[in-house]
Amino acid sequence: MSATADTLARDVVAFPSRAWFERLAALMNANRTRQEQLGYVDCIAQFTVLDGAADGGALAYRISFEEFEALGVEEPTTRDLGPADFALEGSLATWREMIENIAAGKGRPDLEHSLNRLSHMGTPLQLVYTDPVRMDCYFRFNQSLQEFVNASALFTTAYGR
Repeated sequence: MSATADTLARDVVAFPSRAWFERLAALMNANRTRQEQLGYVDCIAQFTVLDGAADGGALAYRISFEEFEALGVEEPTTRDLGPADFALEGSLATWREMIENIAAGKGRPDLEHSLNRLSHMGTPLQLVYTDPVRMDCYFRFNQSLQEFVNASALFTTAYGR
């Protein structure tokens, strides 16, 4: 890991928050070599925590990926997909269990806690989309998306609410 990635790996970041997803994006961009091994990723992914807001409502974070990097993180005001190709939606408890499993596995979830497994049957994560062609981006870039989330093991996550 580079000095920049080492710096990004320090301290505590709250989940769910824009800062948490921005930290993942920064770590992805600091580790371009790993992304090149996995292949390019071109999609806009939305991650939704259905009960993540202080009032128990939903919080969504939209990440734009292009080639080997994350271009930016947005926090839309609704769960609507907008320009996103797809969304992964789940409860705070589901996201927390997955993130904690990734941390326990030092950056690798067990088979029961991967994005693919958790969304496979539409529960406990649900894959939401409006266009089946754009939704295919989730499956095409799944390993890169998993690696994106796996970077959460490199810093400490504190949970809100």
